[in-house]
Amino acid sequence: MLNRLVTLLPSGAREALRPLAARMPADVPVRPPAPQSAILPDFDTRPAAMTPLLPPAAINDNPLQAVHEAVERDLRASGHLR
Repeated sequence: MLNRLVTLLPSGAREALRPLAARMPADVPVRPPAPQSAILPDFDTRPAAMTPLLPPAAINDNPLQAVHEAVERDLRASGHLR
């Protein structure tokens, strides 16, 4: 990761960091940081209660309803339906 970061630095800064990098041995294992809890003590992790939502009013969304009514009206007018 540091190799990528160094490529973003100007060439003068890279030249200044080269002696420091040469003094650090590459085979020294890096100790990971001690694990810490991400949750603060006395912090409730449960989600807050949600307010109930009312459902939308019912809508007859049948797109063929107007066609059905027109056919029925025409059939009644022609005498096929009573």
